[in-house]
Parts: sequence; structure tokens; C-alpha cells
Amino acid sequence: MNNIATWVSAISVGLLAGGYPQESKAEAFTGEVFLEWSEPDQRGYISSQIGMAASIAARIKPDMAQCISDTFYAEDDISDLGLATAIERIAEFGTYHPSSVLVVVIENACGPFN
Repeated sequence: MNNIATWVSAISVGLLAGGYPQESKAEAFTGEVFLEWSEPDQRGYISSQIGMAASIAARIKPDMAQCISDTFYAEDDISDLGLATAIERIAEFGTYHPSSVLVVVIENACGPFN
């Protein structure tokens, strides 16, 4: 992932975060709540979360950032397979916060952040 792509990704994530804000009470926001959202809202949330993870990885583990991009994205957006995988895991672990589940999904695919 090059620097331009990283910056574009970071800016996109910031803009998406404005449109898909995090729930203020983490304990009240679970996968079960997330699964009640519309498909476009789910896509936006997952795309922004995985994009942010890729942005963080780009700074500390460029190879991991490339893996995240290759695994979860197709062209400019999250791939259908990446989206389906994320939603399946969130459904499987519905009592957990979706972001926590996504970290595990990313680490299973691309290795640990640390």
C-alpha cells in the first residue's frame, strides 16, 4: 500500500466515520444490534472499521496493511467476500462489539497487530 493510497484511505475513513458514528455505549452495541442495521449501513460500518485497521497497520506493519487490502477489498470498496466474512463472524459472536470481532477477523487473516 503506497502513501497516497494510505492517505486517501484515512481521509475516506474519516468521512465515513462522520456518516456512521460509533455507538456511545459500547456495552449496548453488540453484533446483535449491528445485524438489525440495513445492508448499506452494515457495509459502511465494516468498510470504515477495516479501512481504519489498514491505515493503522500501514504505519506499523506495511505487509499486514497490504494483506488487509488484498483480503478485504476489491478496487475501491470492501469486497463482497470480505463483507460476507465479516458479517458471518459478527453474527457468530453476536454478544460482542462488532469492532472487537473485526479485529479478530483481520488478525486471523493477516496476523497480529503487535
